[in-house]
Amino acid sequence: MALIYLQYKYNGKKLVYSFGQTINPNDWNPVKQVPKEKKATTTDGKYLLADTLETLSNECKKGYFELLPNGIPTPDMIKARLDQWMNKHFENKAVNEARPTFMDLVNRFVNGEMKIMKGKDRGKDKAVNTLKSYSTTKGHLERYQTKHKTKLDFENITLDWYMKFSTYLKSTGLEPNSIGKQIKNVKAFLDMANKLTFELDGKKHKYTTNKEYLDFGVHNEPGDDPYLSEAEIIRLYKFDLNHNKRLEAVRDLFIFGCWVGLRYSDYSNVKPQNIVDIEGERFITIKTKKTGAVVKIPCNPIVLEIFNKYENNPNKLPRTISGQKFNEYLKEAAQLAGLNELGRKPSKPDLPLFNCVTSHTARRSFATNYYLDGFPTIDLMKITGHKTEKSFLGYIRINELQAAKRMAEHNSRKDWNGMLSKVDAKVLRVAS
Repeated sequence: MALIYLQYKYNGKKLVYSFGQTINPNDWNPVKQVPKEKKATTTDGKYLLADTLETLSNECKKGYFELLPNGIPTPDMIKARLDQWMNKHFENKAVNEARPTFMDLVNRFVNGEMKIMKGKDRGKDKAVNTLKSYSTTKGHLERYQTKHKTKLDFENITLDWYMKFSTYLKSTGLEPNSIGKQIKNVKAFLDMANKLTFELDGKKHKYTTNKEYLDFGVHNEPGDDPYLSEAEIIRLYKFDLNHNKRLEAVRDLFIFGCWVGLRYSDYSNVKPQNIVDIEGERFITIKTKKTGAVVKIPCNPIVLEIFNKYENNPNKLPRTISGQKFNEYLKEAAQLAGLNELGRKPSKPDLPLFNCVTSHTARRSFATNYYLDGFPTIDLMKITGHKTEKSFLGYIRINELQAAKRMAEHNSRKDWNGMLSKVDAKVLRVAS
């Protein structure tokens, strides 16, 4: 290995400056005076060697011209300026070495260390499902690094990287909305990184000042997963599964979910204390896991029938199984019940209805059916626990014909003759 020297000749003087970097002579281009390999790095591996040489050369010229107004500088004067630059450079190097990495920060999100930072829930722990989402994103980031043989850090998460990462996620089979969730999480990581600081030698330093993440687009298409109509829910509920207790229990818990509007994580974990009597009526009162909202849901006759059926269980409901197994058995039960209609999921028109049914179909069906019945949206939101109408309406699955029929029913309730007679009266009064 040979030392690399900066040589600067000016006004009959010559400066020779060593800055501690070495290179194999066979890897050096003696004509262009640069490394042959563009990706060659400094000995610490943090900087491209060619870029460092160019920066040092520019600093040398800059020092010369800044000193020139006071007379032609000596080589020692320029060397002193270069030493100052090197000291600053190595100070930055120490900061970079002490700075937590991007993946260090991601792990803090996954471990639940990061709290909610907005609204009335500021300072509270994030929901378990949110932490699972962070963990999923971490997995995608790790696999991306392995595939592309790269190491992600704050400064290389650029707009160009965002496009490459989005393409990578698509290649893994993720749907646009799932890709959007991963990008949303990455933006959350970087937003926090721009707020956090760490301390070195009594000084505070920011994790990053990179704000290119603000331009990352989060794609969010309206979902097209179907819901079950009330008739289909009853059909599934009435189908005889006495011969298969495994499917019967899953079916009954799903039907329960269709009439209470909770997420699977909530309706599969209803406890005895969540079932209460208020003024002679039975209600489910529960604090939802995802948002922490407390909701009260009246129990209709089908819910009460399910309670009676499983009265020997502590919570009067079928025992809970894993979400994966639940969805697998639910599809099997729905197929046996004849829910075979095609075209219910527009993006996959050849997929039969039973293959579209999941634990979350229950909540979607609850919201859509009550919405179609004309139940006030604001009241429905209090039961489903949605905080905004926009997020609630994302659950509603109605097509153009259903929307037109709702308007026709609405129109049929209007007193058109009375409206017209009032208008005629006003016109007559104005005319007179």
